[in-house]
Amino acid sequence: MFKYDTYIESLTDLPEGEEIKLSVRDLTPGKQRYAYKHVMAIVSADPERYPDKMQVRFGRGQLHGQPYSMQVIKEVNIVPERYL
Repeated sequence: MFKYDTYIESLTDLPEGEEIKLSVRDLTPGKQRYAYKHVMAIVSADPERYPDKMQVRFGRGQLHGQPYSMQVIKEVNIVPERYL
């Protein structure tokens, strides 16, 4: 199980049960803690539905009271191929 957090403007930015692209920060203890990743994931407001846990934060860092769950489908490279 991994722990992440993400910043959003509104809860409508997290449609449940749909594959969406998110920028998440890894909160799992260890060397990669606080590293950002861009992922394709499915999220749910039910904290037990998917294996990974996610804290939701709003624009100014306010923590949403309810934890979410998510399943990372794949990591996404946001750098265009021609620059790699």
